[in-house]
Amino acid sequence: MLMDKETIKNEIQEIITNADGEITSDEIYDSLQARVDPGRTQETIRTYVRELVNDSSALIGSSSNGYFKISTKKDALRAIQYIENRIPELEERVSNLRESWNNENPEDSI
Repeated sequence: MLMDKETIKNEIQEIITNADGEITSDEIYDSLQARVDPGRTQETIRTYVRELVNDSSALIGSSSNGYFKISTKKDALRAIQYIENRIPELEERVSNLRESWNNENPEDSI
């Protein structure tokens, strides 16, 4: 059965909402695969979750253990803290990429 992207995203949100605690993208993928083709990789699941949060204002948090429904202030703060803790790592990656590019392309630095 072929489902469109929005239907798959709704299914993902429902799976997370009904999960008992945290659920990994692999577990979401496996659950969807039983019913639909969720995409080629678990990265598709992660992309859809990001879209749900960013575009649909879905209350979905994540941690190193998986995704969870945000239903309390404590959940929201934990989800926010997890994202904020990743910012320095992402900034370092940006800096390293920029430096590597500039070292190899001094005439076309960024």
